[in-house]
Amino acid sequence: MKKFFTATMMTAMMFAAGSAARADEIITEVRAVDGRPVKVVLDGVVDLKLKQGAPALVLSGDKRFLQKITVTQNGDTIRIGTENMRGIHIGPRNLKAELTLPQLRELVSAGVGSAEVKGFDGDEVRLSLEGAGAVSMASRYKRVDARLTGVGSMTVSDTKADVVDLNLKGAGQIAISGQSKQLNAKLGGIGSLDAKQLQSESVDADMTGLGSATFNAKTSANLRLSGMGSATVYGNPANRQSTARGLGSVSWN
Repeated sequence: MKKFFTATMMTAMMFAAGSAARADEIITEVRAVDGRPVKVVLDGVVDLKLKQGAPALVLSGDKRFLQKITVTQNGDTIRIGTENMRGIHIGPRNLKAELTLPQLRELVSAGVGSAEVKGFDGDEVRLSLEGAGAVSMASRYKRVDARLTGVGSMTVSDTKADVVDLNLKGAGQIAISGQSKQLNAKLGGIGSLDAKQLQSESVDADMTGLGSATFNAKTSANLRLSGMGSATVYGNPANRQSTARGLGSVSWN
């Protein structure tokens, strides 16, 4: 009887473990997408990887939640999100989307998750972090417009642009590297800007928030500080101008 009870318990435990493993099974799913979209909106709880190429969309994640991913396309805009976030846990088993498009002009991250962009080029791109998470881009555009109005981090690398516009209104950090002819920065939130590795000909910055910023200007730099922050300018530009009101300060290296 004791042996029977022990065997029964072991069988039950093995069955429960097997059921849990099957419930946590990671599966993939292919969904249809065409080449029209140039704007991507990320919502809900999804991690996105976006690259340039022939149109394709592959989803992956826990099979219990994969069906919660919604994909809608309206003209040149594709939206990837989730029906609701209840029961979806942020962690190593995040829902993931790998999207391939011929062109990209705008990415909006409005949910909870990360977005990674690689391999695109073109005349202009706009990146917006409106939710909570992280956005990174390694691509080359002539003009880059990056806006952080939510909570999180934004990283832009391999930049080779004529004009870069950065706007920080939320809470977080923006880091950018590469080259630009003109850098325009508006920092009104809580956080920091690391543009030391962005070699710019000219820098124009307006800092009204709370935080710090570093710049690298070769020819000219014009900074205006009216909040509680500090700025450091590298590159020893010949033409330099700064005004600091309140508790702001500027240093030149």
